[in-house]
Amino acid sequence: MTAWPETLQLIDAGVHVTPYSSCSIAAATGSIGGPASATWPSANLALYIPFRLGRPRIIRKLGWINGATVANGNADAGIYDAARTRLVSTGATATAGASAIQSVDITDLLVGPGLFYMALSLSTATDTIERSAGTGLTAALLSMVGMAQQATAHPLPATATFAAVGQAYVPFVFAVLDLLGL
Repeated sequence: MTAWPETLQLIDAGVHVTPYSSCSIAAATGSIGGPASATWPSANLALYIPFRLGRPRIIRKLGWINGATVANGNADAGIYDAARTRLVSTGATATAGASAIQSVDITDLLVGPGLFYMALSLSTATDTIERSAGTGLTAALLSMVGMAQQATAHPLPATATFAAVGQAYVPFVFAVLDLLGL
């Protein structure tokens, strides 16, 4: 798909991993722009965002930031390994709270070091999510830096089937890591 995930220097993540983290696509694109509210591209679509960890970490929560309109859909956030196997997900979770951070406790997951993917899927195209669509950000660029998508992927599948990204849309999804590491 791309050389980025294989060649990116392993950077130690802080307390949160997001697309804006130095260990994710912001490092490869230079900038993905600030978040703004926008409708989800299509119902049941999953978006996969690569990130690298320089050492083992424990992931304790997954979440996203809801946009200005929450239309009673469901979201599912997850973590996949480099083989595209789902390691954990929140399961279908009702979106709640306009312009609000929504996080879900998960069973603690020890991961790393290495390449992983944060995933987010929504059941409806009427909910909004905070996302980036910065100047110069294109679907082709996102595909080149390792981002992928999958249609009909809600809830998130056990094994992801990656396709090239069809739009310049980077959702604000995040993982909360342990504070001390190992």
